Amino acid sequence: MSEIDDRALRLPWHEALWRHMSVGLAADRVAHGVLVAGTPGVGKRRFAWRLVAALLCRELSDDGEACGLCPGCRQRAAGTHPDISRLTPEDTGKAIKVDQVRRFSHALHLTPQYSTGRVGWIDPADSLSISAANSLLKTLEEPPAGCHIVLISDRVSALLPTIRSRCQIWTVPAAEPTTARSWLAARDFDANRVDDDSLRAPLALLARRDMDAESLIEHWDKDLARLLARRANPVSVAERAYEAERRLWVDWLYRRCNDLLLATLGSESSSLDRGLAEGARRLGVRRIEAWSRRVTEVARTAGTNADWRLVVESVFIELSQYVAEATDTP
Repeated sequence: MSEIDDRALRLPWHEALWRHMSVGLAADRVAHGVLVAGTPGVGKRRFAWRLVAALLCRELSDDGEACGLCPGCRQRAAGTHPDISRLTPEDTGKAIKVDQVRRFSHALHLTPQYSTGRVGWIDPADSLSISAANSLLKTLEEPPAGCHIVLISDRVSALLPTIRSRCQIWTVPAAEPTTARSWLAARDFDANRVDDDSLRAPLALLARRDMDAESLIEHWDKDLARLLARRANPVSVAERAYEAERRLWVDWLYRRCNDLLLATLGSESSSLDRGLAEGARRLGVRRIEAWSRRVTEVARTAGTNADWRLVVESVFIELSQYVAEATDTP
């Protein structure tokens, strides 16, 4: 995780969970393996980094917060703390390899520079290959004295049961919509027209704004409308989609599939224009329900090592086949 101002780590919908964590910190009962889980956009990395800050601080406050002033806190904030070891994929979207785990485990056994011990950061933990996860098990079972390993995961179910069983799991909750609206408003984000479901992941909304997501979504909607009208090649549509940020694209795909289904049932969707709605009605409920199963598979594949280009192509090719079938059927 990139170092950010410690004040930005404190999110209002985390506070109840953090109170439980602070009790463990005060009693020195934080497990050596901590798995921080949660859906994308709820701020689990901020929660995890808040924990790392507390574990490496010499002068914790009564509520378990790092002081921000001791030498360890200053080095951590500067990104130069010698007792933090990170384990992340070498390339975005790729697996964490067994050789990386071996180097990581070796680093954790080195003598720490500070008396607070060493901390290992694994992100995302569900990127561990099977051999890498098995290699990590020994370190989780017999961690060095004073060492804590913090794992981050969007998909706990993707982790080996043996990894999960050796960790204390902390699930970061989604935000309450009212809380999220207030928090976003303080960051110049107008959330008045955002649905409650989206508000449960406030950081995802901010990330989309920063990525000019509205422009991307507009292009994807146009491509989808052209595909439904048989005016686009599915491979060409996939070519423009697969290089996008995966979570953003998968979220769009999932929501549009749901919108298409609602349109076939006669429901009005504020995010679906006329062309898409008409295309949905031509397809019909049966075909869109069949396609939705493929969309769900794609969402599950996004965090794996599958060939992403082929995955994206397959979802559009399947849709185009349903479109052709609907068009050719009297």
